[in-house]
Amino acid sequence: MVTDETGIRPSLEESIRLGQRLEDILLEETRAIESREPDRLQAAVQRKQELLQALETETRKQQQWIEARGAEFTPEGVARLFARLEGGEHLNDRWQALRATIERCNELNQGNARLIERNQRRVQMSMQILRGEDSGPATTYDPYGKARHRRTTGQTITRA
Repeated sequence: MVTDETGIRPSLEESIRLGQRLEDILLEETRAIESREPDRLQAAVQRKQELLQALETETRKQQQWIEARGAEFTPEGVARLFARLEGGEHLNDRWQALRATIERCNELNQGNARLIERNQRRVQMSMQILRGEDSGPATTYDPYGKARHRRTTGQTITRA
């Protein structure tokens, strides 16, 4: 447990370092998703989980340190605590850097989730087409640019 005024600094620095590594892993995860390399994706996910556990450990240390000083573990509570401390401006700068890093990681993670969902929809649609199922109101256009709805034949692509 972090116990003195300077004790939170190493934890903040470690969290920033871990957050930056997580950002790199999330970018690697994006590339693995885009290139459809499941082994590469699985390796990135494993490393991501390890980094998240390490970040959670540091976050618990920081929370304990902050709450032990009578502050709430909220952005406002942390800002008020750091404002009271000698060297608190530097701590607040590092805290804000950590928050920015975590926000970027969150955005990357959400983007990866959207990529995976899009790929899953694409695979589902392909499977429906291969099975000869109606996949919805697909529209094609005639040579004059007029919309024509696809007619369902009920045949699979292998029978076409």
